[in-house]
Amino acid sequence: MRLILARHGNTFEKGEVPLQIGARTNLPLTQYGINQAAMIAKYLKDQKIVPTAIFAGSLLRQTQSAEVVAKEFGQSYRYEKALNEIDYGPWEGLSAEEIESRWPQEFIDWNSQGKWAEGIFGRSFEEHKLSMEKWFLELKKSNDQNGCIVAFTSNGLLRSFRSEKVKTGHFCEMELLHDSLQIKKWNISPFLSKIH
Repeated sequence: MRLILARHGNTFEKGEVPLQIGARTNLPLTQYGINQAAMIAKYLKDQKIVPTAIFAGSLLRQTQSAEVVAKEFGQSYRYEKALNEIDYGPWEGLSAEEIESRWPQEFIDWNSQGKWAEGIFGRSFEEHKLSMEKWFLELKKSNDQNGCIVAFTSNGLLRSFRSEKVKTGHFCEMELLHDSLQIKKWNISPFLSKIH
């Protein structure tokens, strides 16, 4: 089963200082963020990929991204708890500079290696991982094994699969196998993607 996990689009306007936002900050997409979601829909259409199902986490930035894509395919998206954004704890609402000044090693480890900040983030890495694994099992049972699932989540959650960041409006493509998950593409921009 093909699985396209996408990060929601932009929530900060050009020139604004981006803040660390997670599960407790429910910002809408900017117009550019909406355009990013539209580019994911265009990429799917260019590739002749019709989603078997479209999912999103609970936050507005995730659901708005999913709505844009779902509308293009005459579908509706489904909520999936496993896709919910992570809780950044005391980092929530702070700039990168503020976080780095107060938690220098943890911030460096998270940004350079994707190392989970245990004791800072609201849930453990294992809790998120188990939640995703449970969802994958449900997908295997309830969907066409030759289909393509599209899901909107966040950078923090995506980094539980691989340490490199995923930019806003970018996506990762994976193959959900019988007993494993194989990463095919990572941090792909739909603006730059070529038809294969």
